Formats: sequence, C-alpha cells, structure tokens
Amino acid sequence: MSSGPTLTPLGDALARLLAGLAPVAAETVPVGAAIGWVAAGTVRAARALPARSVALRSGIAVASADLVGASPYTPALMASAPRRLFHGDDLPDGADAVLPADAVTVSGSVHEIGQAAYPGEGAALAGSDLAQDAVLVAGGVTITAEMALALALSGITTVAIRRPCIAVTGDSAGGEAAWLAARLSAAGCAVVTAPPADLTLHLAADPAGITVDLSGIAVRPGGDMALSGDAAGRMLVLAPRFDAVVTGFYALVLPFVAGATARRPRLVSRPLTRKIVSQVGLADIALLRHTGDAFEPLGIGRVTLSALLAADAVAILDPASEGAAAGAPLAAIPVTEPFEPL
Repeated sequence: MSSGPTLTPLGDALARLLAGLAPVAAETVPVGAAIGWVAAGTVRAARALPARSVALRSGIAVASADLVGASPYTPALMASAPRRLFHGDDLPDGADAVLPADAVTVSGSVHEIGQAAYPGEGAALAGSDLAQDAVLVAGGVTITAEMALALALSGITTVAIRRPCIAVTGDSAGGEAAWLAARLSAAGCAVVTAPPADLTLHLAADPAGITVDLSGIAVRPGGDMALSGDAAGRMLVLAPRFDAVVTGFYALVLPFVAGATARRPRLVSRPLTRKIVSQVGLADIALLRHTGDAFEPLGIGRVTLSALLAADAVAILDPASEGAAAGAPLAAIPVTEPFEPL
C-alpha cells in the first residue's frame, strides 16, 4: 500500500466507496425474527391496547364512582355481589377498578365495601397500554425485543427490514475481526465470512493479489488502507491492527452502513474540556469521553486500547483543521446508537 504524498483525501475515498450506493432492498420477516435488524419503515398500532379494560390482579370489579367517600365507618352498600376476577380477565361494563376480594363483606343481603377506589386501580384501562396509531417501530431504528413484543401484541405478524450483508475476511488471528463483526451486528448488518456481500472488509497487511483501485487514505491512524471494486462488489482493505480497523470502521464503514440502511450517522456536539491539535492534511480520528456536558479528548490521531475502552464518542477531524480550542464545540458520533432514524 502506498503512503506519503500519494495519500487520497478521506472525502474522496468516502465518495468512491459510496458512489452508486442505495439502501438495500427491504425484506419481510416474521416479527420474532426481526429483532436486531433495521426497520425499513415506520409501523403504527392499528388499534388501542388493551382493547378492553383488564384486571391486573385477582379481586372484585368495581366502579370507582360508586365508592367515592367509602370507608370502614361509611361503607358503600351494594345490592349484589361484585364480580370476581382473575389477573387478565376483562372488566365488566361500567367497572374501572379491581379491589382485593376481602374489600367486600356481606351483611345479610347487602354487600358492603369499606374503601374507595380510583379509576385504573388494579386494572389496565382500555387504551392505557398503547394508543391507536402509536408508533411501534420508527423507520431506521434497530428493532428491539420490546418493539417485537409490542408488534406481536398489536396483532402484527411480519415487519419489513433492511440488513446489509458485510463480509469480514482475511487475517482473523487477533480480535479485530471479532470486534468488526460485533460492531456490524449491532448496526443491523448480516456478517458473513466470504463474499458475495454488499461490502467486503479484508484484513491484510499486504493486499498482494487484490486489484486495488485506490490505495492510501489520508486519515490517522490506519491510513494504509485500500479500496477496490464497484457497486457490484466493494472491498475495503484494512491493516490487521485494532487502531486501523477502528479508524476504518468509523471513517468509512459506518457511513456505508448508514447509506445501505437508509440512515445517517448521528452527531452529538459538545464543548471540549481541553485543546486538541490535529495535523493539517490528514483527517485525524479523535476518541472522546463524556465529562458532564463536555467531551474530554482521550487521543487524537492515535487509538490506544485504554482510550478505546473509555471512549463514548468518536470524531473525524477535518483535514483542513489544526484542532480546536478548549470550550469549542466538537461534533462526534456516539459509540452507542451511532445512527439517526429515517
């Protein structure tokens, strides 16, 4: 791989990688199989939940309005026995609360309740769990187990997702390939070990035998990268060292995944706790840690394991910049939730 004055600006390399990129085709899968994948569109509740008020405990169904002011000294008198319910039973018409079964006592033919109740006590009232037309899944978010539960309880059995296929190949002796696979999986990608794929990430110190269209990218660290292929078979070659892999992921791979899933990288801006200095002409990577409402720089142009373990966000510094002063705002990508939804 080349270096020095022949380095390609990061912006040019990114434009080459993303040229012709369109979101991967949406596919419909069962709700239970959608967890961990990116929703292709927004899904709303077709009906309110619960459809009818239900008991949240075993007891007696009551109308709270009938028990206003009720106490052991002035019990409410009922002509008939309140209906007994078990957890999950529908409340009868007119009832809006469930009291413990021992709240009612019988005196001859009269049933006495010596305590008040409030609407929804011991019960989930109709529509209280979920409103009709509520957003269950927003387009572009990663579907969670909780979202899948809401979809299933709403009667939705399938959902459309996007899942780019990324191959991680080459040197897997260290932990870099496993780190990449974990990050890609968290980003909603299907990770495979060989092409064909939407993008291949090849870990190799020497790209011998690989046709390289663009070699050497002006980014620190890990500028010794190479790009090859086209929209039908893109490949990014990375040196098999963690700092190069981390840089390649945030500088090039993450924008690719965003485009392939119809999202965009999320940027959070915070002031710096201290001055940072970067090298003009190179796009330096900066690892950052949240400190109150600010970013504390952990490393500029160098990725150490200690900084990687502590980092909450990653910024790619403009190659025209010499750095930033203490207190200046800096936009960075959060390590968790690095994407904006549709």
